[in-house]
Amino acid sequence: MTFLTTPFLPFLSLSLLLLLANPVSTCTPPSDPPTPTFTAPFSVQVQNTSYPQINNRFLNFWQAGGGDQHLYLSPAGTPVANITLDNGVMQRLPDGALQKLVIRAVINGEYTASDNTTKMFLTNRGDPRALFDAGWGCNGTDDSLQRELVFRGRGTLPGGHICVRLASGNRWEFRYSPPGNTAFGGLCIKVKLALIPTTP
Repeated sequence: MTFLTTPFLPFLSLSLLLLLANPVSTCTPPSDPPTPTFTAPFSVQVQNTSYPQINNRFLNFWQAGGGDQHLYLSPAGTPVANITLDNGVMQRLPDGALQKLVIRAVINGEYTASDNTTKMFLTNRGDPRALFDAGWGCNGTDDSLQRELVFRGRGTLPGGHICVRLASGNRWEFRYSPPGNTAFGGLCIKVKLALIPTTP
């Protein structure tokens, strides 16, 4: 009796290639519930492995009028590593020199109808807050365990997500996309926000 094994070899090879290209994750996040407060200072790293042009870049500050800080991806702006999370609100405390008031992450202004997104920035005014929790997740590049900022919503409106969009001067700015957004007027890339403690 002759067994026809040769035709199956290409399928076996393809299966092996798929396994190598998509290795099984070994990262297992703790089951701890997300917390709205994280008092240790941290920086924020943006992650989306599907878009290498923005993956693993950091959130930077860009000084604006009235003490506001606009948010752009590095290398645009000034690196910041002393952010904290207080009751769901990302903030930076006064530094005594350049910043004399607490500034907090808000979502308001520069609304764009074409993609139905709104700018996120830091200010001392009472605009609708950008709300987050500190949770756990896995790094999409090396599968390592990491802390993450889990977006909760804008003010009293739950849901939606944070995305980054190309702005003037070849800078990537941070935007809010509401839940159920179906507008496709421009590319605003949904991102994961990794919380990187300043002191390990």
